[in-house]
Amino acid sequence: MEDVLRKAEFDPRLQRYWLLVSSLGIASTVVGIPFLIVWWLGLGQYVHKRQYDALESELTSRSLNIRKGFLFRMQKNVPLDKITDLAVNEGPILRYLGLCSLNVETAGGGTGTAMGQAQLPGVMGAVEFRDAVLAQRDLVTDRGPASGAPAPAAAAAADDGTLHEIRDSLQRIERLLDERLSRSS
Repeated sequence: MEDVLRKAEFDPRLQRYWLLVSSLGIASTVVGIPFLIVWWLGLGQYVHKRQYDALESELTSRSLNIRKGFLFRMQKNVPLDKITDLAVNEGPILRYLGLCSLNVETAGGGTGTAMGQAQLPGVMGAVEFRDAVLAQRDLVTDRGPASGAPAPAAAAAADDGTLHEIRDSLQRIERLLDERLSRSS
């Protein structure tokens, strides 16, 4: 079991956000309007309280672990080396409630697809949590800080050797082309 470096804390106002969004969905149907009263009088609050209690996210040394759902439980372990970005989003309802959402974007997950994506709504200190995840990702992938720190000397030496091989190959190709051109003239 990996050590947990940081746990995300979720804002209790997230329950209110879910209640508002689900109510808008219910109210958009004619059949749902009578059900909306029952939803607001307690059922919706119960459902979203359980949903909130089941929401967890932990940053470990090698992955971002997300658990959510009380009826349909979901656990997602996102390896840090697969994370390409963490976007902080604020829709109008989130902004009204003073909340934001972190969207985890991974290699292989495209826009508009659920594959390779994870969402963490209502994270308290979302920017700090995002920065901690990205910093740990950079440590895991040996990229160094996102500021563009220079590559280690061993990697630079390997790159230098590769460049010499490429140069030598190009010189051989040029010689062969010159020979063929001189023969055809």
